[in-house]
Amino acid sequence: MASIERRETSRGVRYDVRYREPGGRPRVKTWRRRADAERFARQVEVDKDRGLFVDPALARTTLREVAARWLASNPGKRGGSWQRDEIVVRTHIVPELGSRPVGSLTPGDVQSLVNRWAANRAPGTVRREYGVLRAILNYALASDMIGRTPCRRIKLPEVTPVRRHIINGDELGRLAAAMGGVEGYGTMAYLGTVDGMRWGEVAGLRVGHFDFQAGTVRISQTVVRGRKGAVGLGEPKSAAGRRTLAVPVALVEMVGKHMAARGLTVDDVDALLFTAPEGGMLRYSNWLRRVWYPATTAVGLGKLVEDVATGRTRYVGLGFHDLRRANATGLVAEGIDIKTAQAMLGHSNAQLTVGLYAQAVVSLGAAAAESMAARFRLPGSDKPRDERAMEPGEEDENGRAEDVTTL
Repeated sequence: MASIERRETSRGVRYDVRYREPGGRPRVKTWRRRADAERFARQVEVDKDRGLFVDPALARTTLREVAARWLASNPGKRGGSWQRDEIVVRTHIVPELGSRPVGSLTPGDVQSLVNRWAANRAPGTVRREYGVLRAILNYALASDMIGRTPCRRIKLPEVTPVRRHIINGDELGRLAAAMGGVEGYGTMAYLGTVDGMRWGEVAGLRVGHFDFQAGTVRISQTVVRGRKGAVGLGEPKSAAGRRTLAVPVALVEMVGKHMAARGLTVDDVDALLFTAPEGGMLRYSNWLRRVWYPATTAVGLGKLVEDVATGRTRYVGLGFHDLRRANATGLVAEGIDIKTAQAMLGHSNAQLTVGLYAQAVVSLGAAAAESMAARFRLPGSDKPRDERAMEPGEEDENGRAEDVTTL
C-alpha cells in the first residue's frame, strides 16, 4: 500500500507518497498539499488493481518519440506501407501533437484533431490517418507508457461508397491496344481483368511462372518498394496471395505472342515478362505516367485535370486495380461461387471479396426484378423487355455503364 510521510523543508512542509510499481520497484512522489498526496496515493492503488498503472516517467515520453519507436518496431512491414505511415506521422500527427507527453493525451484531444482533419480532407483519408494515430497509441499502451488509449469513442466522418466504372470487353480491347497491344503492355490489361491479378503481381511475372501446357500461372512474387524507394521482388503479403491461376487458352496464346515479340522462349525461365523500356523491373509511378495515363486518356477512360486548390495536374479515371474489381464483379455475374472467387483473387477472407469488389451489376438487378415481376404476375411481365418502352435513364442496347468516376 502507498504510504504518506510528512517532511519539513526550507520551503515548507512536503508530503512524500511512497509506493511500489507492479514489478516491485519502489517510487516516491512529493506533493505540497496533503490532500493531493492522499488523492495520488489512492489513485495509485486503484490503477494497480485495475492494471492501469504506468510509470510516470514513461508517460512523459512525447508522442513524437513514441511514433518514431512505433515506426521502427516492425522491420517486416512492407516498404510502401512504411512510407505511407511515415508520411502521415511526419506531416499530420507530429506537427499537431508531437510535443505532447503521451500520457497527457485525452479522447478530447484526439477528437479535436480528427475534426480538424475532417474539415480539409476526404473521409477516407481521415480514417487512414486516424488508423496510424491509433496504432501509435496502441503501441504506447503495449509498452506501458499509458494505462488506457485515448482513442476511445472517437467519431469519424462517414465514407460514402464511390461507384467505380466496370470496364467491358470493348473498352478493354481498346485500352489494351492503346497500351501497345501484345507487343507492348496490352497483355498486362488482360491479365489484370481476365485473371484478376494485381499490378505488382503482373509486373513481377517471369516466363517460368507459366505452365503453357497446363494453362496455369503461378503467383509467387510481386514487385515491392523498399523503405528508401528501392524497387525489388518480394513474396505476396499473405499465404492466400501465393496461388496458381488457370489461364484461358486465348490468354495463354496472347502471352506467347508477347514473348515472341520480345524474343523470349519458354527456356528463358528467369526473364521478366514485362520490363521498362530501358530494361529492368517496372516502377509503378513511372509506368502510370508513361503507359497507363496516356492509354486510358486516349480511349476515354480517364483524364488529366488541374486541381484548382494546388494548381497541380492530377489523374481522374480508371485505375489498374479497377480491372481486378471488374474481374471480381464478372465472377459474381457468372455465378462463380464466392470461395472460388476468393481463392482466385488471393483474398484472405470472403468478406473482402464481396465487400470491396463485387459491385452490383445493373443487368443482374434487372434480371432479378423481372423474375419478381413474373412471380407476382405483374400485368405485361410476359412481354420481352426490349419490346417495352424505354424509360428515361434506362441503359441502351449495349448496356453501357456510367462514365468514369474518380479513383
